[in-house]
Amino acid sequence: MISKTHLRCLLNGYRSFTFIKETASRSESHPCKAVNRYCATGQRNMATLSEVISTLKKMAPLSLAESWDNVGLLVEPEVQKSVGRVFLTNDLTEDVLEEAVSANTDLIISYHPPLFTPLKRITSDAWKSRIISRCLGRGIAIYSPHTSWDTVENGLTDWLISCFDGKVSTITPLNINPKFSHFVTLWASVKDNSYPLDGMRIKSIVESSDFQADRDFKVVSSNDSQLQVACDSNSLLTLNKNVKSSLKYYNLFLNTNKNESLPSSSTGGGRYCQFKNRLTINTAIEKIKHHLGVDNLMIALARGSTLKSTIGSAAAVAGSGASLLRGVNADLYLTGEMSHHDVLDAVHNNVTVILANHSNTERNFLKVFASRLLKEMPQLNVHVSKVDRDPLTFV
Repeated sequence: MISKTHLRCLLNGYRSFTFIKETASRSESHPCKAVNRYCATGQRNMATLSEVISTLKKMAPLSLAESWDNVGLLVEPEVQKSVGRVFLTNDLTEDVLEEAVSANTDLIISYHPPLFTPLKRITSDAWKSRIISRCLGRGIAIYSPHTSWDTVENGLTDWLISCFDGKVSTITPLNINPKFSHFVTLWASVKDNSYPLDGMRIKSIVESSDFQADRDFKVVSSNDSQLQVACDSNSLLTLNKNVKSSLKYYNLFLNTNKNESLPSSSTGGGRYCQFKNRLTINTAIEKIKHHLGVDNLMIALARGSTLKSTIGSAAAVAGSGASLLRGVNADLYLTGEMSHHDVLDAVHNNVTVILANHSNTERNFLKVFASRLLKEMPQLNVHVSKVDRDPLTFV
């Protein structure tokens, strides 16, 4: 029999082959045109998981994610290994996982978080738990950026609106007080129980009569296990004091990112573009199809409009955009999906709506991000899934 040590050496020998970069002749001048593929043929350096995660957070700080979202490192195998192969997908399905496993992936970056609602058991009778079980068994980590990619400057939503030429602005800019200089993440659990406290419970613990939210600190995000806030240096001292006073009841852990840059005015949800030159709706459709790499779109024409009517502006939100787009004064709404009644409301307010299906407004950005990640960490071997697709198709 082959010993575990011998087997590990054989695997390491296989993984020590270098990678030759084959970059498509089309450049990233048009974001949708950047494609990078790698093949194993020789020696290259690798990175630690923490190094890759640190780079991903630098490219899109998790503090920019929506408070309801579940972003960051979602699956961390017990055995830490070097990361050489990174696999990008929009959705982590079982078919995508098969592809990732075949590519000997060390880290999967899934735009949509495969873990969103709590799992009560990891068994083989549900597809999501099968994915998590298999990743843990094979030592594959999973990271999800989701809405941090949407809101960051030059991120997914800026890419989505870039199919149009004009002046771009943010629909809902993130307003974080510029006096805040620190991002602080708090975890808490009861001492005699490992059950974590949710973010709002932690907020109530650290608050006091002289230390209050929206005055001394701002809640950036909150979920069922942690709280992230922005504050200044003085508030950080108060926060530390309040945490220490609570230690007799709770285990509180304080993590401070002092050097994380504050969001710019271009950071936030949704994008609006005022065109340099008016376009016919038909021309806009063709631009969107080319940009997203799709053959079909759904369109609801504004009242009185035809495909030959001209428009001078557009608003775009990746995925499901109704809540952000509602009431925005634009000639065209571009998003993945909207409810029947939101579409009716838009067209009766002289807005043409174009829907591409949820993930079709997001998927082609993976090629752009792959190129950017390789510039940050050229030692990595980055794959973009070929089988990942929106579950809905036009027939």
